[in-house]
Amino acid sequence: MSPGPAAQTLAAIDIGTNSVHLVVARAYMTGRFEVIGREKEAVRLGSGQGEMKRLSPAAIDRAIEALRRFRQVADVADAPVRAVATSAVREAQNSAAFLRRAWEEAGIDVEVISGFEEARLIHLGVLQAVPVFDRRALLVDIGGGSTELLVGEQGEALAARSLKLGAIRMTHRFFDVARLKPGAVDKARRYIRSNLVGFAREADRFGFDVAVGSSGTIEALAAMANARRGESAPQTFNNFSFTAAELDSVVADLVAAPTVAERRKVPGLDVSRADIILGGALILEQVVATFGIDELLVSDYALREGVLLDTLQRLRGRSLHHLSDLRRRSVDHLAAL
Repeated sequence: MSPGPAAQTLAAIDIGTNSVHLVVARAYMTGRFEVIGREKEAVRLGSGQGEMKRLSPAAIDRAIEALRRFRQVADVADAPVRAVATSAVREAQNSAAFLRRAWEEAGIDVEVISGFEEARLIHLGVLQAVPVFDRRALLVDIGGGSTELLVGEQGEALAARSLKLGAIRMTHRFFDVARLKPGAVDKARRYIRSNLVGFAREADRFGFDVAVGSSGTIEALAAMANARRGESAPQTFNNFSFTAAELDSVVADLVAAPTVAERRKVPGLDVSRADIILGGALILEQVVATFGIDELLVSDYALREGVLLDTLQRLRGRSLHHLSDLRRRSVDHLAAL
């Protein structure tokens, strides 16, 4: 059935260091949108050795195959596609070859975005999922190759930074061995703290009312925190919150498991992340400690949903003020169920 003149269908693709994601949504004149389809492929685009200076041929092949399939899904939905690439592609010396193949073989024109733009778009995505539009929020998003940090309020970024700290990058630097080496965790913690210092001073000038985390890494840690409570996993971790103390316990469980095989047994952990979760967990641990976060609120919307909203704004010139009543609309929706 046609969405009618008041709506149009859009697709966004997020080409990350760990995974490639597609989201297809129906956008309405009000500025809101309804997600009608999601796809994900864990292609590990940033899986090459070293400081992610080159994309491996095998990783490029996996990513192009995912893009071809996503293009087909979007075409079936009659949805124009906007694709963005982050850390792995923007740092790679051979990114031009990947971008050329994406266009020639999948018909997708990939936009390589800066770290600041990535943080801004993640912020837009998060604001559609959690009711923090009118509060000053500290946002943290931990990807495979980078971590985006932002202080924002009412859709405006007051300060933002993209750091070369990511779950895959940290794994390659400190843990890419069969068993944890003595002292590796302490070295990783010191390295992460040294990278956070600059933005911590900047963020301290603004302060924040609430801390929000997005990304697969943070959802995975939320799932482990939930499992430690002895509770069954919720249908979604959106708006789930966990404390700094709960995070510390989860990190302690991961550190106590010195091999990937043992980490797979940690309750609540998605086993596909067992090889990189420790690196991501230590990043979040140090962010929480450095910024004095007592509790973290989880958003299951992030970059790709931000791309959708940004695209809608470009097409229709919509403001973000519809996001200010997210809490009321959520309550109304639940009451109607």
